[in-house]
Amino acid sequence: MFIADDGDWEDRSVAPVYVTNEATGFTNKLNAQMDHMWDGFYTGQKHKSQFASMVETNGNYTVEYTGTPFNNMRYQLRSDKGQIKVKVPYWNAGSYTVWVNNKQVAPTAWDKEAGRQSDLTGYRGCGENRYVGVENFLEFILTPYCEVTIKP
Repeated sequence: MFIADDGDWEDRSVAPVYVTNEATGFTNKLNAQMDHMWDGFYTGQKHKSQFASMVETNGNYTVEYTGTPFNNMRYQLRSDKGQIKVKVPYWNAGSYTVWVNNKQVAPTAWDKEAGRQSDLTGYRGCGENRYVGVENFLEFILTPYCEVTIKP
């Protein structure tokens, strides 16, 4: 199971979230859980922005938000084995860092021929990452029970 979570209750939502694997044709449309609180007569209308999806643990997945992704996000793969590559497209230009166990993970080395960070190999393990600013997407590797945190 793959989980994306902003770690907070928000009154704005990025749902639905689409998790796709282009190679297998896998597509999963995810919605956030609703609140269980009341503000007088009306519900509080706050969402827990947590999205869980069953995935095969040997693929490349794109997580696309229909709203602007939150600045801080957490991702985790709950599995006994395998690893996945996650690609998150961003709607705005920026710079993002990847953290694993409260330690910043440096992006892959610069590839002069490609004119951007090198492709991910998976050999560096959980947190191996690259941000391609021209195309505005972040890619990173997730391994079982490793929590990756994205920060601006």
